[in-house]
Amino acid sequence: MSEPLANLIVTAMGVYLLIGLLVALVFAFEGAGRIDPAARGKGLPLQARLLILPGVIGLWPLMLTKLFTQKEPPVS
Repeated sequence: MSEPLANLIVTAMGVYLLIGLLVALVFAFEGAGRIDPAARGKGLPLQARLLILPGVIGLWPLMLTKLFTQKEPPVS
């Protein structure tokens, strides 16, 4: 693998993770309440919000789609 290609891959991964971190912070502190009514307001403690951050960072495209397409919480 050439050095420019390796630099491109590392830069792309860094951008992906940075976007993921931004989406995860918004999702954990604001967006989780849109998907789960129990997470609204003070319903989800800080420790639980921090616990979901790594998963949302990795799966940010899915979570961003979920935030913008889901109109109301699922009925259980």
